[in-house]
Amino acid sequence: MIRENQKALKLAKESLMNRIAGEIIMSPDPGAAMRKWRELFGISKSELAKEIGFVPSVLSDYEKSRRKSPGTSFIKKFVSTLISIDEKRGGNCIEKYSLIPKDLSKVILDMAEFIIPRTVQDITKAIDGVILACKESINLPIYGYTIINSIEAIKTLTGNEFIQLFGINSMRALIFIDVSKGRSPMVAVRIYPIKPKMVVIHGPKSQDDVDKLAIELAELDYVPLVLSLKPSIEELIDSMKRLKIIK
Repeated sequence: MIRENQKALKLAKESLMNRIAGEIIMSPDPGAAMRKWRELFGISKSELAKEIGFVPSVLSDYEKSRRKSPGTSFIKKFVSTLISIDEKRGGNCIEKYSLIPKDLSKVILDMAEFIIPRTVQDITKAIDGVILACKESINLPIYGYTIINSIEAIKTLTGNEFIQLFGINSMRALIFIDVSKGRSPMVAVRIYPIKPKMVVIHGPKSQDDVDKLAIELAELDYVPLVLSLKPSIEELIDSMKRLKIIK
């Protein structure tokens, strides 16, 4: 497994380097493309120039198109130096821009698709739920679900990775566990351009404990919001698994 992860990391890094180099070479303004990637990586001209072995003014001249477009050897050195500096810093930019597959096993506790769609009402009943928003949508068909550890999602997911919660279709219920008031999940749903067809929260002991803003946001996005009153996460997950059984 470690060897496979190292191989995936190497391939992702090489893919990112090719992507950056290709963008610079094909750009009508190579200097602007170089500056863009330097700034995305958060590296100063002086630091980058020192690592490459040039004085900062040379790099500045390239970025401002005061010099002839850089050759392929310089671009290769430029890109490899970006990657090298970021690796020394922990590789955050490499991870962010190369789309390295991330282990989401601590975020996604269960994910499934329904062969036969269930309705908002079906799911609400199965999880001992209370509908807090969009009560008129009880017959809306739901084609799958994702059970999410909300704390781990906040700690782990970037905006670009949020889409992985939707599985193969967005017509699903996103079920957030370990929720305190429900505001954070609904803020995330509100901001993200793709909306689930239903949001479930588990954690508050009663509907009076749910943040009023969470309910307002759900109404604004026409997303049914349901509070599950199942005593435990295990019972909630088991209830959703049983809904997968064809009847």
